[in-house]
Amino acid sequence: MPASVAVIGSGISGISAAHKLVDSGFSVTIFDQGKNPGGRLGLRSLRNPPFINRPVDVGAAYFTVSQTQFQNKVDQWQSLGLVHQWTDTFHVFKDYEITTTTGPMRYGAKKGLRSLAIHELAELTKKGVTHFQERKITSVVDNKNKVLVENQEFDAVVFAMPGLQASRIIQDEDLKKELSKQVCVPVLSAWFVIDSDTPKYDAMFVNDHEVISLIINDGKRRKDNAPVINVLTTNNYAKTRLENIDHYLDEIVDHGLEIWNIKSDVVEKGITRWSMAQVAPSSRVAMPERMAIVGDAYSDNPRIEAAWLDGVAVLSQLEVLN
Repeated sequence: MPASVAVIGSGISGISAAHKLVDSGFSVTIFDQGKNPGGRLGLRSLRNPPFINRPVDVGAAYFTVSQTQFQNKVDQWQSLGLVHQWTDTFHVFKDYEITTTTGPMRYGAKKGLRSLAIHELAELTKKGVTHFQERKITSVVDNKNKVLVENQEFDAVVFAMPGLQASRIIQDEDLKKELSKQVCVPVLSAWFVIDSDTPKYDAMFVNDHEVISLIINDGKRRKDNAPVINVLTTNNYAKTRLENIDHYLDEIVDHGLEIWNIKSDVVEKGITRWSMAQVAPSSRVAMPERMAIVGDAYSDNPRIEAAWLDGVAVLSQLEVLN
């Protein structure tokens, strides 16, 4: 029988790790506690006509590509119509002056970045991977020749999550202590719909502002020109406001309106929080031989790319399976 591997987390790194493992002949089971897959590929649906059920990206804003291996994957997504090139130019707001900056091409997804996770999980299911969504794991124990995941035996386990999250379920005090040192920072993500045409900007970095860090024109990002705006806060603003987040929605939206000089009425709005929105670059904690941890913190590559490539390299941590 093939060796069995549990992957905890159905974000980008967990999905790519699962592909690598099943393609290498292992039996793979994915567990994820969320209602929906994709981890930080957050998505919300609008509630009111004429945009009812239209998705809005409220987690990862976009992705870029720097490595050929990831470019090959992106080309595949593009050929399937899942992603498209969006823009390489953002505006920059600082001290009430607006300039532009050009960087790498940013990619968006018509159905939201979470659609990539949904697509890849469907492909994994075709390969025989078992996938459990809304299945919270509370205990992982290294039991010498096996790993117990909620008392179910596996030959190995992959933690596809920040170290801080992994520390909450690993039943090893020394390992728990090391993993908990990983620094994660929060963000509040608000979105709103205006009663007018979509604004002219694709996106704007907001520098030295006490509330806002990034404003995204979701209509341009999704290429349907819907007047839908996504606003991300600074880490410092979010870290003291993770409770009762609805109390801060109007303030965040008002700042977005002011920065973009929008005079139109807001006809719908919402907010969500990401307590672990960004993981600080980290050295990987040494794991027991039957455990691996993957994610976007262990590379200088752009975040979604880093997560995908780290998952692909998962077997470098699980030599016991080779």
